[in-house]
Amino acid sequence: MLTPPWRKRSAGATPGQADKPDLSLHFFRNYNRAIGTAYALILLGLVVFFALQLRARFASEVALIEAHVKRHSQLVEYVLRGSLDQLDNLQLMVREAPSQPTATPITQPPPDWPPFVPHGSGDGVGFSLDKAIDVDMTGNLVGLGPLSGRSPEFYGDMAQALRINAGFRSLIFTLPHAASARFLATERFLLTVPWRPSPAIGFGESAYLDPVWHLGNAQANPDHEKRWGPAFFAGKDQGLLVPALVPVSRGPRLVGVMAIDTSLDYLNRLYSDFDYPLGTLMLVDAFRRVLAHPGSYADPLAVEATPALQDVLPPGLQPRDLADLPADAHQSLSGQLVIGHRFVSAPWTQYYVVPEWTLWKRVLADHAMPMVATLLGMVAVMLATYLVTSLQFVGPAAKLVAHLAAESRFQPTDIPMVPTAWRPWFETVTRAFRESIQLMGLRKELDVAAKMQAAMLPHAWPQDPRYDLWGTMRPAKEVGGDFYDHFEVAQGLRGLTVADVSGKGIGPGLFGMMAKTLLRVTATQGTPAATEVVERVNNQLSDDNDSCMFVTLVYAVFDPTRGQLTYCNAGHPPPLWVHADGRVTFLDVAGGMALGVVGDMPYQVGVQTLAPGDTVLVYSDGVTEAMNRANEEFGPERLAELFNGHPCHSAQAAVDRVLQAVHAFVQDVEQSDDITCVALVYGSAQKVPA
Repeated sequence: MLTPPWRKRSAGATPGQADKPDLSLHFFRNYNRAIGTAYALILLGLVVFFALQLRARFASEVALIEAHVKRHSQLVEYVLRGSLDQLDNLQLMVREAPSQPTATPITQPPPDWPPFVPHGSGDGVGFSLDKAIDVDMTGNLVGLGPLSGRSPEFYGDMAQALRINAGFRSLIFTLPHAASARFLATERFLLTVPWRPSPAIGFGESAYLDPVWHLGNAQANPDHEKRWGPAFFAGKDQGLLVPALVPVSRGPRLVGVMAIDTSLDYLNRLYSDFDYPLGTLMLVDAFRRVLAHPGSYADPLAVEATPALQDVLPPGLQPRDLADLPADAHQSLSGQLVIGHRFVSAPWTQYYVVPEWTLWKRVLADHAMPMVATLLGMVAVMLATYLVTSLQFVGPAAKLVAHLAAESRFQPTDIPMVPTAWRPWFETVTRAFRESIQLMGLRKELDVAAKMQAAMLPHAWPQDPRYDLWGTMRPAKEVGGDFYDHFEVAQGLRGLTVADVSGKGIGPGLFGMMAKTLLRVTATQGTPAATEVVERVNNQLSDDNDSCMFVTLVYAVFDPTRGQLTYCNAGHPPPLWVHADGRVTFLDVAGGMALGVVGDMPYQVGVQTLAPGDTVLVYSDGVTEAMNRANEEFGPERLAELFNGHPCHSAQAAVDRVLQAVHAFVQDVEQSDDITCVALVYGSAQKVPA
C-alpha cells in the first residue's frame, strides 16, 4: 500500500515521533465530507448572495427612478413658480402705482393713451387696440361700451390695465411655457397678450362666466390668493391651456383678475423628455384631470379635453389608491410601483407608474446572466480545486495546522518539509505570530502612556466658595493631543489653561505634556503677566522644533476676589461667556498665533470682569468640529444655543451638558479629535440675582 507523500517521515524525525498519531491522516479522512459540505454551503451562499444582490439592484434601480422623478419635479416646480412670481410682480406693480384722482370726474381718455378704435353702435358699442402701432410690443385691450363719459373708476382701471400691458410685454420671453396672459376687469374690458384682433378675441359678457373670473372674484376668493384654474381648449394653434390667476384690487375694490395661461403642449414636451426609459410619468391637477401624459398627449395641440385620471391608470389601480402616497417615495400598489410628488406652487400631483415585473425584467436582463455565469464558473472551479487540493493541499495544510498550534502557544518550531510554494505561508505565519508579540508589547506601552498622560492631568479641583472650576478630556486615541491644567499663581490668583496640540497619538501627547510643564513652571515662577507667560513658552517650544508641531491654547488668570479674568488666546477657539441672565457671547479673540511656530512673537491680553453667576467655558476644537453622519459640524452656534437662556451654576454640570450634547449630535460616529472642556463658574447659585 502506497503511503501518501504528506505521511512520509520528515527529515530528522525520530521513529518515536513517526509512530505518533498523524494529524494529516485524521484531516484526510474528513476531507471529502468537509469539502463536500463546504462546497454545498458555498453554492447555497452564492445563490442567496445573488438573490440579495438582485434585490439590491432592484432597490438601486428604484432609487435611481426616485432621483429622476425628483429632478423632474424640481424642473416643473420651477416652471410653475415662474408663473406665480410673474403674477406677484405684476400685482406689486399695480399696488405701487399712484391712484387715479377722482376729485374731478374724467369723461374723456387722457391724450397720452394709445389710439383706441371705437366700433359698433347703440348697445353694441365698444373699443379696442386693433390698430396697435407694434403688435409685437403690446397686447389688445377690448372693452364694452363707449370710451368717453365713463366713471372715474373706469379710467383708473384702464390706466392700471395699460401698466399691466407694459408688464406683459416681456412675458412670452421670460416665461417660455406661457402661451398667453390676460387681465379681465370689473369695468367690462379685457387685456390679452399676445395681440390678436378683437373679432378673434370675441369679448363679451360671457367672459365673466369663465372659471378664471369665478375663482378670482371677491366672493370665491376673499383673501385674494393666487389660484390655478381648470384647463381649457384655446384653439388648435395653442391647444389646452391651464391658467394661474390672482385678483387685482385697489383698497377694498376689485379691479379685475390677472391670469397667465400655461401651455400643456409645453408641459407635455417636458414630460416627454423624462430620461428614464420605463414607466409613465404624468401630471394631475386638483380636479383629477391629467395635464401631462405621454400616451394621452402624443399630439398635444390636437387634444381638446384633458383625460380623467381613471382613464390613464393601469388596470387594477384606482385614483383613490393614490390618495395617501408618501411624498417622493415609492410604494407598491396592485403590482405597480408608484411614486407621487405634490407640488408647492400648484395643487397638482405628479405620479410615476411602472409595473414592478417590468422593472424586475430590466434588472434580470442586466445582471442575471453574469450571475448565472459566475455560479457555473464557481462549480467548475470547485471541481478543479477538489482535484488539486486532494494532492497538493491536504498534507501541507495539516502540517500548517500543527505549525499554527505550536506558534499560537508561543513555542516556535522549525518549518517542516513542505512543497516550495507552501514555504511562504509558514514563513508568514511565523513572522505574524512573532510580530503579534511585538504588537502586544506596543499596546502595553500605549496603555502605560495613556495612563501617564491621564495621571499628569489634574484630578483635584479648587474647593473655593467664591467660584467653581471643573473640566475633563476625552482623547480620540489612546494618547491624546489635548490637555488642560489649573494651578495657584502668586497673590491668590488661579491660572487655568486648555490646549490642543496638532496631530494625535504619542508624539503630540508628549509635545503637549512638555508644553503643559513649561506653562505651569513659567506661570508659577514669580508673577509674570499672561502675555509674558505665553511668549516665554512660545519661545521655548519654537527652539529646535524639528517635528514642526504646534499647540493652540487659552491661558487665563482668574482673580476670585474681583471676578476679573485676564486671558491670552494663542490660536484657540474663543471661550464662551454665559452671563447669569442667560445671555451668551464669545470672549474677544485677544492673543496671537499658535505656540511653537515662530519664536519672539508678541501676544495681546484680554480682560473681562465676571458678574456673580457668570460662566466661562474653555474648550478645544474637538467640541465645535465634532461631525455627524451628514458631515455637519457641531459648530459654535449649537454650543452657544446650549446655554442661551439656560445658564449653569455648576462647572461640572456645564461640562456635562456640552459632552452630552456632542454625543447626542454625533451619535455612533467615531470620535475624530480630542474633546476637552473646562468650565469656570463665578459665585454660587444663591448669589445670582433672580
